[in-house]
Amino acid sequence: MQYSSQFCSIYIILFIKNVLVGFGDHLQNLRIVTMWIFSCIGKLFFVVVTLSALVIGFLNSDASTPLFQYLDQYETERGHRFLGICPAFHTGKTWGFTHEDLARLDLTGQTIFVTGANVGLGYWTAHHLANTGAHVILGCRSKRKCDAAVDSIRKATGKDSSVTGMVVDLGDFSSVRAFAEQFSQEYSELDSLVLNAGIMVPPFSLTVDGIESQIAVNHFGHFLLAELMMPLLLKAAKKRGVATVVSVSSSASFGSYPEGILPTLEEMNNKDRYQRKLAYGQSKLANVLFAQELAERYKDQNILVNSCHPGAVRTELGRHMMESVTNEHVKAVIQSSFEYVFGKIAWKPEDAALTQLYAAVSPELKKAKITGKYFHPIARQIQPDPHARNMSLQKSLWKLSEEATALK
Repeated sequence: MQYSSQFCSIYIILFIKNVLVGFGDHLQNLRIVTMWIFSCIGKLFFVVVTLSALVIGFLNSDASTPLFQYLDQYETERGHRFLGICPAFHTGKTWGFTHEDLARLDLTGQTIFVTGANVGLGYWTAHHLANTGAHVILGCRSKRKCDAAVDSIRKATGKDSSVTGMVVDLGDFSSVRAFAEQFSQEYSELDSLVLNAGIMVPPFSLTVDGIESQIAVNHFGHFLLAELMMPLLLKAAKKRGVATVVSVSSSASFGSYPEGILPTLEEMNNKDRYQRKLAYGQSKLANVLFAQELAERYKDQNILVNSCHPGAVRTELGRHMMESVTNEHVKAVIQSSFEYVFGKIAWKPEDAALTQLYAAVSPELKKAKITGKYFHPIARQIQPDPHARNMSLQKSLWKLSEEATALK
């Protein structure tokens, strides 16, 4: 009877415990759901305020200025990801680097290479640099694209002999290696390397090297290129006191996978895990982490490495964003509407290029030896996503990059 009583007591205690635990689980689930609802409300509020600000801005730019300034400084749980994202948000803020600053530069005798230079930001980066007297090499995926961009810049600037093009496919490591070999045969030094090329939210695919395309092109290809070009950068730094590397990232770096960077190639290449926007955010976070690690490794050898977000820019980068819309008529309406509105609010590429140009050639940046930093338009230094402050993640990405590109 005693054992039976003890058993009943234990049973009752366990029953009460399970009820309380279950109740606690329900409370925990309720808390999670409540937080999710509030998070959604917060995001919806921000979208409504942003759209309202833009509409007001179209009607009366003076009335909308305080609202734009609020949005510019709006801090999400991950940081100031919207800072300078479009010209309206930059209202009242001094540009950290201007067209006038650029016009005063004389970079005669310097050699600068820009990837993805046939269109958009890359094209205008090369275009502006050509006017400084530097020898500018445009990196493009095909000779046809290179020739067209080179001809256009030569005609616009009158710099026939100082603008050339070279073919490199960042989605093919053998192409990157062949390019680096050819480049080192033609040029003895490199003053600045602008890692600008990129792809955005394409359907899932693997490159010829068997790696998911966004992380392969946006990060691994540039990682390999920078490492292979480092001897030429070191020569330029020794000759002129400093050389620069610019890793063009995006505010999308604030929106990667929960882990920040997926830990293995197997996970990166898993089609079931692939989410276009998160994979793009991962590749852009990788740009920041890579720049910080490269800066740390070469800070004592006068190689300055910085990353930047150019802002929302009128370029072809978002060409894959409408692919999920299957109805052609609906797609056409959405596309034309988006292009019209986006064209009104986004940065012109010739202006947006100033932030990466600042990181590449600014005398002030070089004099102050600014390295390992992250910038938003126009040339405003800010804190990157919290994942970018994770040193173990930074180190592990470097190791994974070496393995993926067979550098080690």
